[in-house]
Amino acid sequence: MKENKLIDGSSGVSPLGPSNKVKSSVRKAIKKINRGSCEDCAVLKRLFESKFGLSPENMLFANSLKELIYLVPHVLKPARVLIVGPALNIYEDASQSAGAEVSCISATETDGFVFDLSLIHKNLNEKDLVLFANPNRIAGKMIPREKIYEAISVIKSGGPHFVIDESLIDFAGDFDCFNDILDKGNLTILRTTAFFYGMPGLELAYAVSSPEVINLYRENKHWEINPLTAEAALTAFKDSAYIKASKQFMLSEKKMIIRMLNKIEWIKTYDTDTNIVLIKINKDSDEVAQKLRSSGLDIKDCGEIKGLDKSYLRISVMKHENNLKLISDLSSLKLDG
Repeated sequence: MKENKLIDGSSGVSPLGPSNKVKSSVRKAIKKINRGSCEDCAVLKRLFESKFGLSPENMLFANSLKELIYLVPHVLKPARVLIVGPALNIYEDASQSAGAEVSCISATETDGFVFDLSLIHKNLNEKDLVLFANPNRIAGKMIPREKIYEAISVIKSGGPHFVIDESLIDFAGDFDCFNDILDKGNLTILRTTAFFYGMPGLELAYAVSSPEVINLYRENKHWEINPLTAEAALTAFKDSAYIKASKQFMLSEKKMIIRMLNKIEWIKTYDTDTNIVLIKINKDSDEVAQKLRSSGLDIKDCGEIKGLDKSYLRISVMKHENNLKLISDLSSLKLDG
């Protein structure tokens, strides 16, 4: 199977892709691509005000989540960063690129990869920035937002700045309210349309924080928003039928995947709140990967994730036929020994 033919079964991107309404709106917006600025950004800001209750002073748009993850440490200039895992390597790479010293703490298998917030307080000594994803982008587990805000609120003034990557939060439910964070000068929320709305190629990412922090980010950004990206996001956020259908599909497929995986004796499956399912295999991971790749599926192990190893695989909900193919391929492999 050629590399470019493989289906990425760990991407986290919705297999449904952008909705038909989004595709139609982007085709109509092609005439805007020769403009030097994004006139739709004003419309986006108005939509965000009505949908999320956000004023323009509380948000910053970007063309990718990666832009924002790298922007934050370069603007805030932390000397020491604490990363809550299991975490993607991009947080550490971004922090180190800004000259920060990085340390990591992680949720564990013993706790079902549900992170204990008290560990943050125990590891805050001389930290300037705390980075973590909620829901977790490796295990799919979500910490209730109110518990996070409560934990952050008890930290004294002058403590570290918290950055929470909520890339997968749309898969976990409806979280359109930001009222609890708008006046918090020590908290930034990051989101993107890449995953739930299935359009990483026309991704709109955005940061939400206090006006003071957003102003710092804005002064240091070096990009303009692609007008097609803005149009795609505008349409996607208003496509309630797609949002409802997508949530139903993801929930149904996830339940099926977990139910079937639980029948395979050499696989342990962990509970998840999103479209990501973390499993642990009692089998050679290279053999499993080779079997899956031969049928066109690329499922990534967690060998490069701190706190995990190659025995952990990260599965993303795919199209129904590919989910069935995954289950069939794994079921055909026998327990070692």
